[in-house]
Amino acid sequence: MIKKIAIVPYVTNGRNSQVGHDGHFNILKKKRSTVLKENLQSVIKAKNWEAEVIVDVNHGDLQSLKREGVNLFLIPEDIARYIDYSSVSKDECFKLTHDEYESGNIDRVVKYIEEN
Repeated sequence: MIKKIAIVPYVTNGRNSQVGHDGHFNILKKKRSTVLKENLQSVIKAKNWEAEVIVDVNHGDLQSLKREGVNLFLIPEDIARYIDYSSVSKDECFKLTHDEYESGNIDRVVKYIEEN
């Protein structure tokens, strides 16, 4: 059973920024990772699942998140090549498509959680 889910967002700024932006130029819009988190939390609550959703602030330190109890990582495909998977099982990683990340669509994620 999946108990803790981490969304690994795009790096938003700085010299080490690899790909994409999590926020928008319009400061009134929510960050993409926040929209994903809220959408997922609403489904979890509606289905009475015992799971927690967090947004990774370490920007891809999966081993650290694993120690914190995360057992499912949601990773946008655009940054998946920058993530070190050596410390976690591939079954614990779910690649979000570019469109899913941009729109906040979680249909495939919910189906994946239900199957596991």
